[in-house]
Amino acid sequence: METGVELIEFLRPTENVKNLYVTRIPELYTEEELYEKLYKVFSKYGLLYEIQLIEAKVSNRNKIVHTSSNRSAALLTNSTDESTPSSFYAFVKYFSARAAARAKYDLTGKLVLKGQIPRIQFAKRKKTTEDASQCLRLQHCQELANYYLGFNGWSSTVISIKPYDDESIGVTENKACFVCIVRLDIVNQGLTSEGMGVWTEAYHDPVSKLEAACKSKKFAQKRAMEDAFSRIILIVLENGKVSAEVNTTAVTPWQADIGFDVDKLLKVNDVDEPPTADIDDYDVDIPETTAELDAMNEEILLQLQEDS
Repeated sequence: METGVELIEFLRPTENVKNLYVTRIPELYTEEELYEKLYKVFSKYGLLYEIQLIEAKVSNRNKIVHTSSNRSAALLTNSTDESTPSSFYAFVKYFSARAAARAKYDLTGKLVLKGQIPRIQFAKRKKTTEDASQCLRLQHCQELANYYLGFNGWSSTVISIKPYDDESIGVTENKACFVCIVRLDIVNQGLTSEGMGVWTEAYHDPVSKLEAACKSKKFAQKRAMEDAFSRIILIVLENGKVSAEVNTTAVTPWQADIGFDVDKLLKVNDVDEPPTADIDDYDVDIPETTAELDAMNEEILLQLQEDS
């Protein structure tokens, strides 16, 4: 069992000690039934990052991924009839290694799934090059903060959000780019964390220019929030008490003159292309009527007048 102090960062959990591998699951569950059962059992031990259900005994295995914020299945290969019971194995991933260890200790040999005892062990996945990029999505950041700090335990403030124009980072004509700086405050601990985000959107006419500016502004703020969260380290004691620290070794916007990591913060999308999964995850609504656009983007219009 894990003891002592545990450090939890606002990064994607990739360590095998946070990932439980569940096998020998009976072929009596549909995908939705199995997910609901596993979520109900394993979420009692801590906040889940995701549950992956993978169909076994098929030539082309189907991986179904559920995150803690979205329980709807995302079928990554061939589609199947969800009403037909299938044989699955699962990966149950926590943010906390201690939570994963407790779940394994308590449930091994005791969890019964329709008369059968599944096998629970730590995953033995090899790290890939993708694991090097561990940026945690904003929705997961908020869930993690709410779980350990409480809904009123933190707050955010936009310090600055403004257009940015620099050909050296790919911002050229017909592209709207915004840079945002935010501050996160950890209530009652006197801690602050600052983050910066950049987003670029392409446009082709005055109408799409306004939409691109609106989207760029929103996503820049979200990226700034993710950046600010990534600097926070949660210190969790065995008795459940939680404190926080800020990673002071990370380079902040105030320590470098606009010297941000372009690969991490800059995202370019063409507004004529269908939204990507990356954009859909943020669930941003673009106003549909002229009145709504004018009301929400008066400030943007004023900022863009010089470029018109």
